[in-house]
Amino acid sequence: MNIFEGIDFNSMMFVGPIIVLIATMSAACLVYSIMFSWLPKQIFNFLLVGVALIGAYIWAIPMNMGFFEYFQNWGV
Repeated sequence: MNIFEGIDFNSMMFVGPIIVLIATMSAACLVYSIMFSWLPKQIFNFLLVGVALIGAYIWAIPMNMGFFEYFQNWGV
């Protein structure tokens, strides 16, 4: 018995945005580490979490503005 028989799930709708999320957060952390590598290690690591969250926020704004529709047609 397959309860999901009539459901068509396009996984590419989720793969593209997740790749962009990882790239955005990595780029934000890379810029932070280049600019603030002179900080003491404890302060650097504490602020790195905030920078990663800012990277996620930078990713979320275009997704809300219609960037997600760009990735909907990848799996077609």
